[in-house]
Amino acid sequence: MTAQAADEVFFEGRRFAVTAVDGEGLFDPAGHGLEPGPMNTGCYRGHICRYTVAEQRLVLRDLILGSEGEPPRSDGVRPRRDRSYGGWRYRGLDIPVAFTGRLLVGSGHAADSPYLNMGFWPAWMYRDVRELTLRAGVLLAAADCSAELAAVRTNLAADAARPAPGEPTRDWISRTFSLTYDYSWPGRS
Repeated sequence: MTAQAADEVFFEGRRFAVTAVDGEGLFDPAGHGLEPGPMNTGCYRGHICRYTVAEQRLVLRDLILGSEGEPPRSDGVRPRRDRSYGGWRYRGLDIPVAFTGRLLVGSGHAADSPYLNMGFWPAWMYRDVRELTLRAGVLLAAADCSAELAAVRTNLAADAARPAPGEPTRDWISRTFSLTYDYSWPGRS
């Protein structure tokens, strides 16, 4: 098992990794006639989405898709081989994403975070964290949660990046591969 490549959101002039999702409507390759396949151990889902917030709207700009053979065009874009992930990359997409809910996104590794090389990094491992609230793909609010997550990080035990005492390893692994608020921001629902 290894750390997973996160989806990203380009926001405020920077790339943020998606650490938690509470809502519905993010890009689903199957809903666009694409069937993700294996890429590598760093992307078990078989795809990586790169979104941007442009004019207060969430848009898919880049997609990396695992596939043995060349997948079909999407949004008029032909995929090109992507050597870094071993899949196919669609660049220059312009697909509106009608997500409704909250996205917790993080940027920059916090120096006081423990080492975690399993699943997705939780929000508390990032230095800069934003909570984006959207309705039908329109950005309603963007809150800077960096200070609150720094406090969470300070209150976590040094071994927070390992199974809790008595927790089955399988349960911990499953939790690290989730994008839930419970995992990414302990104590917040």
